[in-house]
Amino acid sequence: MPILNTTNFERQGNTDNDLYLLSIEDIRQTIIDLSENALKSIKIYTPDLEHELYDNEALRKNILKLSRGNRHAQVQLLVADSTQARNQGHRLLHLSQQITSVMKIKLVPEEYKDINISFILVDQSSFVYRTTNSKQPALYSSCKNRIHKLQDFFTSVWEYAEQDPGTQSFHI
Repeated sequence: MPILNTTNFERQGNTDNDLYLLSIEDIRQTIIDLSENALKSIKIYTPDLEHELYDNEALRKNILKLSRGNRHAQVQLLVADSTQARNQGHRLLHLSQQITSVMKIKLVPEEYKDINISFILVDQSSFVYRTTNSKQPALYSSCKNRIHKLQDFFTSVWEYAEQDPGTQSFHI
């Protein structure tokens, strides 16, 4: 199974245009801005759908706009545990049940649940990356080298991940 080398990830590749995001508000706004400009894909790797970052109306609207604006759009979320998000009525969970052809949520395999990273990758052109168990600032970048590493990692984990039964809607 693939492993992402997270040691000094922030320094792997071209760092000229890197921007460090110090607050949750800055991270959330950058995620909203990225999603607003998405043309084809949004990939999110998160431990628990991070309520403070991803549960907001602006992001929900941007993903909905993407799904309506491109019939080939893909929104993929890899989550270690969605229990808390389900209990909180997370907007992205509800949205995933409305746009099932575009948006998929899968549970990461057990061996990845202790990886303390979170990232959003938009159109393979830019990302926000952070270590979830530290006080380090999040990183916003468009470095192609790190984008390819995140994309390869995400794709490999996605192949082993299973549909989250707690996020599926059932129609009778």
